[in-house]
Amino acid sequence: MQPFCVSIRTLLLSVLLSRPGEGQFQVIGPREPVVAFVGEEVVVSCHLNPSIDAQNMEVRWYRNDPSGLVHYYGTSQDHMDQQMPEYQGRTKFLKENITKGLVALRIHHIRPSDEGEYVCFFESSTFYNKAQFKVLVTVSGTAPHIHIEPGNRMDMKMTCTSTGWYPEPEVQWRELQGPHLAPAFETKKIEENGLFHVESSITADKNSRADVSCVIRNLILSVEKEVHVSVADTLFPEDCPWAVGFAVFLSLLAFGATISVLFVCTRKAKGSLKKKHGELVYF
Repeated sequence: MQPFCVSIRTLLLSVLLSRPGEGQFQVIGPREPVVAFVGEEVVVSCHLNPSIDAQNMEVRWYRNDPSGLVHYYGTSQDHMDQQMPEYQGRTKFLKENITKGLVALRIHHIRPSDEGEYVCFFESSTFYNKAQFKVLVTVSGTAPHIHIEPGNRMDMKMTCTSTGWYPEPEVQWRELQGPHLAPAFETKKIEENGLFHVESSITADKNSRADVSCVIRNLILSVEKEVHVSVADTLFPEDCPWAVGFAVFLSLLAFGATISVLFVCTRKAKGSLKKKHGELVYF
C-alpha cells in the first residue's frame, strides 16, 4: 500500500505544480512551424493561458536572444526604435484582442533571412513567461529551362537551369519510362536576394529515343516544376513544316539556278556557232 500512496501523492503534486498560480500564466505559441512565403507577409500569434488582460504587460518578439528584437510593445505602445535594423518598417503588432491575452505579429516582405527560431515573451509586474516557435521561409522558382549543346559525335549535353528557389531545391533528371539519371555536373548558388539559382547537366546519347525530364522540387511545399524534351525530336524535328518548306524552296532555287546556267551556256554556244558559220560563208 505504501508505494501506491507515494505514487498518488507524487501525481497530485505534479498536477498542482503544472497549474499556474495567482498572477502566473503560460504563453502558448504556434505548435507547428509557420510557413512564410518570400515577398509576402506572415502573421504569428501567441496567447496567454489563462486568458488574462495583457494591456499593461510588456510583449517582446525576438530571435535567438532578447537583444535580437523583432518587435517590442510596452507601456501600452510600440517601441520601434529598439528593433533590429532588418525588421524596421516591416512589422505590425496586432493587439485587438490583447484584453483576452491574445496578440499577434505581422511581418511584411518576407526574406530568406527571416527563417529561424522566434520567441514570444510576456512580462507582467510579478511574472514572465515565453513560447518558442519556428518560421520556415520558402518560395518556388521559375519554370526550368533546358539548353542543349552538341558534344562529340555520339552524345550531346543537356543543361537545366532555374532561379528564385528557397530553400535549396532538389533537382532530378528522369526518363519517361526509366530510372532517375545521375547528373554529370550540378551547382546551386545563392544570389544577392538570398534565393537559389540551380544548374544541372547530363550527357545524352544521340541515338536515344527517350523523353528526358528535368524536375526541380520544393521540399517544404512538395511542389515540382518540370520541363521535358525528346532527344529524337531535338535532333530530327518532326513538327517543323516551315523547315520542310524552306528545304523545298532551296531545292527549287538550286534547280532554277542550274536551268539558268544551262540556258546561258546554250545561248553562248549558239552565238559562237552562228559567228563561225558566217565567217565561213564570207570567205
